[in-house]
Amino acid sequence: MANITSLGIGSGLDLESLVTAYVNAEAIPQETRLQEKTDRLNLELSGVGSFKSSLSSFNDILEKLTESDAFNKQVTSSSSTAIGVKSNGFASNGSFEVDVAQLAQGTRLNSESFTSSADVVGSGTLSFANGTDSFDVTIEASDDLSAIRDKINEQSDNFGVSVNIVNGESGSFLVFDSTVTGEANELVVTGSDPSLDKISTNNTSIRAAQDAKITIDGITNVSSSNNEFKNIIEDLTLTVSEVTTVGSPVKISVAQDTENGSELINEFIDGYNALVDNLTGLAAPKQGRLAFDPNVRQVKSDLASTAIDSVSGLTGSLSALSDIGIEINRDGRMQISTFSSETILPGQERLDNALENDLADLGELFASSGGIATQMTDMIDGYIAGDGVLTQRESTLNKRVSGIADEYEALEFRLRSLEDTLRKQFSFLDSTVSQYNATSSFLTSSLAGLNTKSD
Repeated sequence: MANITSLGIGSGLDLESLVTAYVNAEAIPQETRLQEKTDRLNLELSGVGSFKSSLSSFNDILEKLTESDAFNKQVTSSSSTAIGVKSNGFASNGSFEVDVAQLAQGTRLNSESFTSSADVVGSGTLSFANGTDSFDVTIEASDDLSAIRDKINEQSDNFGVSVNIVNGESGSFLVFDSTVTGEANELVVTGSDPSLDKISTNNTSIRAAQDAKITIDGITNVSSSNNEFKNIIEDLTLTVSEVTTVGSPVKISVAQDTENGSELINEFIDGYNALVDNLTGLAAPKQGRLAFDPNVRQVKSDLASTAIDSVSGLTGSLSALSDIGIEINRDGRMQISTFSSETILPGQERLDNALENDLADLGELFASSGGIATQMTDMIDGYIAGDGVLTQRESTLNKRVSGIADEYEALEFRLRSLEDTLRKQFSFLDSTVSQYNATSSFLTSSLAGLNTKSD
């Protein structure tokens, strides 16, 4: 803080030190208070951030469990790349032998021969049709083969006809390829004028449209207009890409993915415990950043209650985590129960039975409207969502931290005012003492002169 003037010159007193002492006596306690307030708010802000982050991490795990088919996953396999297989999660377990007799294909047509791609044909309208779709292209007398090709390919309502020009020893040809497969979708090209017959009614069929055909465990005449067979085997989709060798069928198998369910349960338990451990650390009485925090206590209580209580409204064999062998121990952590009796199986056996025999009920236990994962997700959203308790609390803390800068500015203003006042007061004192000193010197000198005359 800059000095206004140099005090004490007239009086000889150390007035600058007195001003500094008075200002420091006012400033130091206030600055210490503001620093402690900043540290306290930043510590709480850090704790709230960690609180939100741990809730969010656990919520990511819960979102997996709130999917209706979270546990109902299946493993599908094919012994050959000729057939791909996919399940919707509800197919019955089993295996099948599949032969691919032919693949689906679209029509290919070649026009009559021309001298070159610069040849013109005639004029009129070319019409393209398959089983369900059609479109027209207007051909001008000046259009050569290249222009005709481009017009067809660029037609806005073209349903899938691709045209190319092939230049061979026997001449140039327009080649029409249809991407629409299936016997019922044979490509037909007609012209409105006989001059267009060479690229329409006189076209040569190089490849006819056909269905894909497969045999499943000896069941023949299974066909599809494309190379995908959906629900031919209930709840499975087969995609064929190669014709198989006669007598060497592809083996398709479907099995329940029990490892998926086990992994989800283990991830749920580990995620729950990681959250509880973090909350315990945050609320630790001496070292915790949120010691004795009511939000932490409430979340831990809500989590434990949801984990212990039964889910209402379920009609299956499972209604609580205890039914699948999961319990909360004395430390508030989740674990597979080791308790058993004559009528109660050990926790791991209860879990294994549920994963093997009650996947639908297990899914309902977590993902139903009142399910465990659903309840926990709703509770967590109330804290970390945009209008959640912790989000609002974080916003308030940030505002309070920002407000400390204003308090420092106000303190600086008060200290400057105090220093100004002190300097004015001590300047008057300095001047007064200086005058007294001058008078004292004068009197001393005068008295000394009188003494000299009397001698």
